[in-house]
Amino acid sequence: MIANKKHSAFLLSEALVSLFVLILTFSIMVFLINSYHNNNKHLFQNESSWAISMLRLEQLTADASLIKADNKTIEFESGANYKFPHKIYHLQVYHNMLRVTGKTEGHMPLLLNQQNINFITKGHTVQINAIDQFQRKWEYYLDFQ
Repeated sequence: MIANKKHSAFLLSEALVSLFVLILTFSIMVFLINSYHNNNKHLFQNESSWAISMLRLEQLTADASLIKADNKTIEFESGANYKFPHKIYHLQVYHNMLRVTGKTEGHMPLLLNQQNINFITKGHTVQINAIDQFQRKWEYYLDFQ
């Protein structure tokens, strides 16, 4: 009498399913690790770029006098203590970017990749409202003379 031997090895279908699950798990882990590193880098960069931009703008507008303002452009004259005294500048919204230009030449981008930027003027105070690409809202105030 021939006895049936019982084999305890994986079947081919079980091996394929476990290989598929292993590849899927590995792919998800790689994706999550990459997105974590990218998000940390971009979020920190955007917060620091906002702070640096506002510091640059604050230095430029210190002792500056407001000439004309609307919801997309601010025209002002730099103060006597700035490195280019009494020069006329324009703070503008241009293609989802906040930039400063001279009256006839120059271009200095301050904030890039913004979804919405607008200005609200109340007397000699200008409020800058911005919504960035991560839907975060930023608000800054500039006081002119």
